[in-house]
Amino acid sequence: MYSNLSHAPTNIPLTISRVTDEDLEALMWRMGLFVGGEITRLDEDVALKTVRVKGPKGEVVLGSGMGGKVVAHLDDGRMLPLVELQPGDKGHVECVTAGKALREGMAALGLKDDDPIELIRILPPMEYTTVVEGRGRIRLAEGMAAKILGHMGDVHCQFANAQAGMDFVVDQIIGGKRAQRAIASLDIAPGVILRLEMVGKAPSYQMASRNRSVISTAEGLRLFLREDQADLVVVSYDDEALED
Repeated sequence: MYSNLSHAPTNIPLTISRVTDEDLEALMWRMGLFVGGEITRLDEDVALKTVRVKGPKGEVVLGSGMGGKVVAHLDDGRMLPLVELQPGDKGHVECVTAGKALREGMAALGLKDDDPIELIRILPPMEYTTVVEGRGRIRLAEGMAAKILGHMGDVHCQFANAQAGMDFVVDQIIGGKRAQRAIASLDIAPGVILRLEMVGKAPSYQMASRNRSVISTAEGLRLFLREDQADLVVVSYDDEALED
């Protein structure tokens, strides 16, 4: 039986039959996922965590969605998404499983293929109470705050690392079209001045597997694929395994 990975059954062996996108095939190949290889699609809900990591440009914060798209190759040989690392784990970026716009944004943060990386700590989901100059007070989820790059005087950083009470001038918004639209809807754009008032805990963010395919290999690699990416992977499986 054949199907797209996004519609394949969970918790049974699946064989990769074809990847219909060259870029995605190359990305999977880099992580040791080849046509003919065996994977398992998991049925669990995935609680994506906020992580603080250290790269070539210093410490950066990756919000709940971003951390699941960066696969690290650790010094001990394991390959894991950043959200599954433990504080102190070190290695390098194996790949970023995101669209072009977000990959370019990650590169601006110093997180591109082969860059060294260390997980500093895992953070609870946070909300940023912020004043947008001339527009009023808003609440920003950590994922948005991590995608806003700017400066406070001579200090360039993410808004997620901004200092409370200081003027933060927005320089760049990173991320895909959806993130760009969401941030723009809050009247945030390059040149706008933000002022962080406080940071507090936000409700945990979970993305069910129906929106994101989570696959694992026999070697223990766990990979998060967007639904549109999973649609491009064709897998085969044994009907009899469904009856077990």
